[in-house]
Amino acid sequence: MGPYRLKGTSGRVINQSFALGESFVLGSSADCEVQIDEPGVAPHHAEITLVDGKLLLLKDLGSATGTLLNGAPVTEAILGSGDEIHIGSCRWMLQAPGLRPDRVLTAATLRQPTRIWPRVLVWTVLSVAAGVVAVLSWKPEWLAGWLPFS
Repeated sequence: MGPYRLKGTSGRVINQSFALGESFVLGSSADCEVQIDEPGVAPHHAEITLVDGKLLLLKDLGSATGTLLNGAPVTEAILGSGDEIHIGSCRWMLQAPGLRPDRVLTAATLRQPTRIWPRVLVWTVLSVAAGVVAVLSWKPEWLAGWLPFS
């Protein structure tokens, strides 16, 4: 199938890595590529297959407890790099070299946020200065007691 792998991220499969074949079955049966021996997991719970030589399809095989993809229940779904599959207490992340997950930080998301406080400071100083100029030109008597030369 190529360089696709499932990386265990929680449960009994944590830190385990599984290379995907043309058809990859997850379940509690001993003939599954990944055996999940826990209550609620069907003998043949879910399957990942390669479609048209380029797409990965996740299919729930009629399990009673269901299969989650990125937190949502699915019966069938196309997989992408970085997708998370959850069955029972086990979670896996799909790894596909050369395909960047949408959730990965890119240069655009790492760009420094625009700092607003310098603008706020400048506009505050300008507003105060404009207010002082207005008071001095229209109501100079308001500052009569405050100025040393008055």
